[in-house]
Amino acid sequence: MRAARLHELLVAAVLVTLPLSTGAHEVSMAILVGWALLVRRVAGFSALPWSGAAVATAAACVLGAWASGDVREGFGQAWLLAPLVALAVPVEERAMRWLLRLGVGAAAVAAAVAVTQAAVGGEGRGLFSHHLSLAYALLPPFAVALSRRQFPLAALLAAGVLAARSDAAPIALLATALAVWTGRPLVATLVGSVATLGALAGFAGTDELRQRAVLWTGGLLVDPGSAGAGGYALASAPEYERLSPGFWFPNHAHDSFIQLGATLGAGGVLAMAVLVLAAMKHGHPAARAGLAGVLVGGLTQNTLGDLEVARAVWVWLAILGTVGHAGGQSAACPPSSSSSAPPSPEPSTRP
Repeated sequence: MRAARLHELLVAAVLVTLPLSTGAHEVSMAILVGWALLVRRVAGFSALPWSGAAVATAAACVLGAWASGDVREGFGQAWLLAPLVALAVPVEERAMRWLLRLGVGAAAVAAAVAVTQAAVGGEGRGLFSHHLSLAYALLPPFAVALSRRQFPLAALLAAGVLAARSDAAPIALLATALAVWTGRPLVATLVGSVATLGALAGFAGTDELRQRAVLWTGGLLVDPGSAGAGGYALASAPEYERLSPGFWFPNHAHDSFIQLGATLGAGGVLAMAVLVLAAMKHGHPAARAGLAGVLVGGLTQNTLGDLEVARAVWVWLAILGTVGHAGGQSAACPPSSSSSAPPSPEPSTRP
């Protein structure tokens, strides 16, 4: 019992620090990973439907360091997936309700800070490093709140996304809501992606379109996998210079999928795609909805490579578990039909 209580507190620390302090979250995540590996022997991880793809993706990140020589970045990219290991250890059902409330509540605090910052004329980024990180990292807890019909919290989280003043994040927010309401995250991802590209083509200024064209074309011209982990800026600079002399933009592709291709190659892209599809097929409906929104955001921002955003995706996927779990039980448990399960508008077996 004492060990179970300690485990709950470690999980609580991961959830509460996730939107409030990246440094503290890293420390709490490291401790929880150590607990999972040394004490619980990663109970249940191998049984997860996404475990193989997660291992393959992490391996691709580490091996990607061979091309760039940046071993630290290679392991750092693999470390983004740590929640899938740390939170595979079962959490007792009695604790799950307060843990979910705690996690959503912490995200709501971050949203409230961002709304306040925006209201006084500042940049609405909450306690995150960047306003776009805040916008996309709030999508998974927004999906949880909406699926559990916690509408005041969902409204506050949505306001936090809007406070970031991103042109693309509101579309990702609507895609997340659509995924919750319909139970079809892949359809919501497609609709959100088409809407994002349509909005960019129809409403972006000439300079914005030129920048995006150079960013995406230059990224696609990098030989797949040749950049390696942490090597995108160096590998893409000659391509950008050739397309538009003197061009400079923050050193990533501003597209998760192009960035993955340039740094990890076809194998890394395939591993990530299998991981995403496994999550979409087997994950809890709320986690799938949050992932859908983040994937839509990945068209214009490197969301899957952003520590704060990726952690939000994988933490909520892991803690909510697989299809059919009551109230967000650990994925290591068998499916449950308990009445405490968060309401879902569609049967949870749908992709």
